[in-house]
Amino acid sequence: MILGRTFLQEIKQSLVCVILIYLIVNLSGCQPREVTSARIYIQNDNWDKALEELEKAVEAHPDNAEAHFLLGRAYAKKARFKDMNQEFKISLKISDKFEQEITAEREWYWIEKFDAGIKAADKQHYPRAEELFKTAILINPSKYEAHKNLAIVYLKTGELDKSLTIYRKLLEKSPNDLELLLSLGNLYYSMKNYELAVHYLNMVPEIVQNHRDALANLALSYDSLDKPDKAFEAYQRAVEANPLDKDLIFLFGAHHYERKNFRQAIQLFERILELNPVDFEAMVNIGNAYLSMAEHNKQKLKNLNINENTNSSDEILQIKNKVILNYKMATPYLERALEIQYNQPNLWRNLAIAYINTGEKEKGEKALLKSEELRTFIAK
Repeated sequence: MILGRTFLQEIKQSLVCVILIYLIVNLSGCQPREVTSARIYIQNDNWDKALEELEKAVEAHPDNAEAHFLLGRAYAKKARFKDMNQEFKISLKISDKFEQEITAEREWYWIEKFDAGIKAADKQHYPRAEELFKTAILINPSKYEAHKNLAIVYLKTGELDKSLTIYRKLLEKSPNDLELLLSLGNLYYSMKNYELAVHYLNMVPEIVQNHRDALANLALSYDSLDKPDKAFEAYQRAVEANPLDKDLIFLFGAHHYERKNFRQAIQLFERILELNPVDFEAMVNIGNAYLSMAEHNKQKLKNLNINENTNSSDEILQIKNKVILNYKMATPYLERALEIQYNQPNLWRNLAIAYINTGEKEKGEKALLKSEELRTFIAK
């Protein structure tokens, strides 16, 4: 998210005061003729003439700190910020007399460009936002907010390599910056570079224990690397630290579902329903998990029948009962899900399978018919 404005107007007003105090205090005193002329032009807001006089002043009096400072101000008025910084640097090298005023000038222009960059980004005028944030960086490269927002602009425009370069350079200077570590980890994840995503996300808990987003994205990265044990550990820590977070619980349930740990998945999806009894996705996943368990037991039964000489009838009957029970358990969840979202052909088909396998043939046929009707309607 683009950083919001925080007391920008108040800061600007305070900077105006600093600059005005400088002008009042320094109106008198011995100074080169060109500087005196420049001050008069500045008082009359004639910056073109002031700039001419000040360029003469620094040529004639290269060791005059005030001349370089005022020339820096004049360059800033013309948006020549590189030249501004050069003159400010020379002034400070000669004397620290104008250090406070130089800091105020830089802050003024930095805030102006940064504020405008935020507004442009909020309006999705990304080329303009890029230009403004780059200008803010030129004015004061030590203020990292502009760098970070420029990186976000590049994310929005799909220029991931540029964003990555900014984040990595900033992290070299601020290795414990939580926001940078998260941004890099998430960016590498989006680029499917899961090893590097894990590298940076693993650094976050060293700064903030049980960080919600870091653990969630770390678990997803481990899943993508097919390291289920590591993923399980990250999910478990995330859910234990955030026991009411439905999204985290859902991800943990999906992790188990994908690995055919259906009972564990059902338990987690049930927790979601305890928090939100009308959660559609949780209902669907519980219903489908029971269907998957039924299909698994049917396959097991089939394998037993092939080797029926080595298996007792009691064992076969027990598995048959499990199959029927699984289908029965699936039915109410699928029914409730369809009450929430009626036009779901796949759900109607799954419900039909559950009905048919529990002896409710007529209901099953109606559900199959509904599934086909919806498929035909969607196809049109």
